[in-house]
Amino acid sequence: MLLRALLTSSVVARLVTAQTDNADPFAPVYTQCPPGLSIRAASEGLSQSEQSWRKQRGDNVVIAVEAYLQVANITGLDVQDFTSRLNASNAPVAGLSVSGGGTLSGIGGLGIWQAYDARYPPAVAARTGGLTQILSYLTGLSGGGAVTVSTIAANNFTTIDSIRQAVNFSVNYEEGPSGNVTNYYNQIFRNVGAKVKAGFPVSVVDTFGQFWATYLPAGGLYSNYSDLAQHKNAFSSGNAPMPILTLAEVIPGKSPTVGGLMYPGDNATNAFSLTSYEMTPFEFGSWAGGRVQAFMSTQYLGSDMSNGTAQNRSKCVQGFDKFTFVQGSTANAFTAWFIDDWYNIPIFAKRELQERQNSGEIVIPPDQYQNLEVVLVNLTATHFNRTFNQSLWATYPNPFKNYNEAMKNVDDLLIVDGSLSGETNPVRPLIVPARELDLVIIYETSTEAEFSWNNGTTLGNTARSAVEGNIPFPTIPDVNTMVTLNLTRKPTFFGCNATDTPLVLYLPNSPWSGYSNYSYTKPSFTKTQLDLILENAFNLATYGNGTVDAQWPECLACATIRGSARRIGYDLPEVCAQCFERHCWNGIVSTREITDSDLDLKPWLNSSLSYEEWNNTIWNKQDSSSNGGPSLYTSGAGRIAKHLMRHAAYPVVLALLHIWYAAL
Repeated sequence: MLLRALLTSSVVARLVTAQTDNADPFAPVYTQCPPGLSIRAASEGLSQSEQSWRKQRGDNVVIAVEAYLQVANITGLDVQDFTSRLNASNAPVAGLSVSGGGTLSGIGGLGIWQAYDARYPPAVAARTGGLTQILSYLTGLSGGGAVTVSTIAANNFTTIDSIRQAVNFSVNYEEGPSGNVTNYYNQIFRNVGAKVKAGFPVSVVDTFGQFWATYLPAGGLYSNYSDLAQHKNAFSSGNAPMPILTLAEVIPGKSPTVGGLMYPGDNATNAFSLTSYEMTPFEFGSWAGGRVQAFMSTQYLGSDMSNGTAQNRSKCVQGFDKFTFVQGSTANAFTAWFIDDWYNIPIFAKRELQERQNSGEIVIPPDQYQNLEVVLVNLTATHFNRTFNQSLWATYPNPFKNYNEAMKNVDDLLIVDGSLSGETNPVRPLIVPARELDLVIIYETSTEAEFSWNNGTTLGNTARSAVEGNIPFPTIPDVNTMVTLNLTRKPTFFGCNATDTPLVLYLPNSPWSGYSNYSYTKPSFTKTQLDLILENAFNLATYGNGTVDAQWPECLACATIRGSARRIGYDLPEVCAQCFERHCWNGIVSTREITDSDLDLKPWLNSSLSYEEWNNTIWNKQDSSSNGGPSLYTSGAGRIAKHLMRHAAYPVVLALLHIWYAAL
């Protein structure tokens, strides 16, 4: 097969140790169970693996803090005096969360990583470079997980410049790198067939998930998520943050439905009761809430487990956690797309669902059979002897079967995009008390508001879930306050006066140097477009490169070391108090209603730049070196019908899919 030929010798060598020469490298394999393989209760706290890794990471963070503080240059801080008191147990613990939002969040998240990276000269010049090196956790879901977290992790946590050399962002992930769509889909379905032949359930997530291999390095299509912990690299050595993906689930007979399409639930009424799964290179499971509070080794997902133990010690599974399958799982939003397209009910925004239908079988509206997502699900279902319904969910053999009453006789977990729970920000792993985070940075592109900007709804949903679960989290104001006080337009701290919650830095996607609200389903980018997205994220993260507030780099550094300073009893300089006074939400609640002008945003650094001028002369500038395709923008008067935005190459892909299917 084409992609097998692209495998490097080192990747092949690793695969040979786990598989026979005749095995397809995409299929999971059976192997001897490790001694003591069992389910671990969340009540035990951090796993032994994570505890050991935290010690390594803490030692490296101590070194990184000194370098970062020298760059940030906090007025009145004696850097050597402060850092001489730090060790792995009291060093800052920070995490970056990248929200759902397709490539809109995924590419923007890369820009945030770069804006704080000590290896990026403009970040050092902006005095923000070095915070990336302090991060202990990097979380994502949907686009933030499938693109930001996965791309950075799979490329060994390198610089964005290096990633741009390794990944061709001008490739349309719906057409494939060669442009031969027939070969591209043949390869995808052959890989899924190998998984079926090995005896594992498949769904559209197995096909769709392989789209995201576009953002992985050569050979990444066959790599496993747990490989990050099994082979010596930046993460396993403690030189990079732990990558975490979050996911939600649907439960037949319990989850609400629209037209037979299940979705997790309504955050306003049952947020904490929805299971929020996380996947790290070490473990898969849930900390609190929902129907299980336990973890399973990620490396052995797919194994036959019951009552917390392996059922056949000589027949465990490895390779179920294919990187692309995990990416496809966190981005599995087919339910939301279908409910939105078929019934005009946007699940992501969680509007009132007035037309709930309780039928178990999904009835596809006649005018939707040509919808590309419908075609992809139908092809998967037909070719692999599944129903349309069965093909919608990422199907995981349930490692928690019979572990508790809620999981009694539950054979499979049906996994969907974590955003469908209403918590578009993957924050839960970062506010787990056992992880003791000081600073949680949230980059959000939830597009709940008009013109695809943010209005604070999902941040409020996270706060509501935390309250329900008795998990410490700062108070978040209502949507009117968030929008009318411009808290969704600029970096804002929450929890500055709290002593029992992490400090939260909210970075809402907003226009700083340009209009960063392109379609969340944009499948490719020209070099110019990528430059513009990264530049806007840089300006957001650095407060306009210090032009809006020259003290912002000091404020950011104050926030980073605030928790450590408290632990060691160190008084921070007065400039830190001044920073928090300016940039923290002060508890004031606005009574003014939101107007259209509140959501028709203009770039902070060039408020006279109209969307039309931006779109026509800047965003759509042609690159001789790239073929990123037409613009897929969703702003102001330039808005395009959503189903057309979703697929730039819709006609050609649809036609070739039908040709491929007819040839089966």
